[in-house]
Formats: sequence, structure tokens, C-alpha cells
Amino acid sequence: MGGGSALLLAPDHGFGAAGVNYYGKLPLDAETFLVRACPIVASYGAKDRWNRGLAEQFEQLLTRAHIAPDVKEYPEAGHSFLNNPGTWWFNALRVVHIAYHEQSAGRCPEKDH
Repeated sequence: MGGGSALLLAPDHGFGAAGVNYYGKLPLDAETFLVRACPIVASYGAKDRWNRGLAEQFEQLLTRAHIAPDVKEYPEAGHSFLNNPGTWWFNALRVVHIAYHEQSAGRCPEKDH
């Protein structure tokens, strides 16, 4: 939900940048929509089963929309790798590659925002 909201608010709202993490669904007219967007930083985990290949697709889309791409895919991370709630039920999701990944989160520019 957070990445989707950031993407929808990126154009025409005066933001300096938007952080779109692990977001998989792009608007149908994404290229036209994003032409008016602020700079976008996007981070994906390569082990995210739901968003495989999306980092590259998103980077190409941003390039076509004339937005300097700042898209990174972290090889050892899965979905929600920046989230660290410390709860047992969230930690149990690690088996399906939904988990905090400290090494990747430490290198991610959005971690402090």
C-alpha cells in the first residue's frame, strides 16, 4: 500500500522525491502518468516472488518517462525487507521470503525516511 500511494502522489504534488519500495502494480498509463512525477527511488528484493523482474521493468519505465532512475534490486532480500516489526508472526513469514533483511536495509537509501 505504501509504495502504491507514493507512486500515485509522485506527479503534480510538489514532492522532492518519492520512495516506492517493493511495489508491483503500475498504473495502466504509467509512462504518461510518470512524466509529471518527482524523482523516484525504488528498492526491490530479488527474492520477492510477487515482484520478480519488476525492478528492471520499472527502471526502463522511468527512463522512458524521462525520470533519472534510482532503482536497486538487493540480491539477498525478499518482500518487505525494510520492515522490522520484531513480531513472531512477521518473522514466521521468512519461509516465503517476506522478512526484514538487515544487510540490504542498511544499504538502502530509504531506510531513514
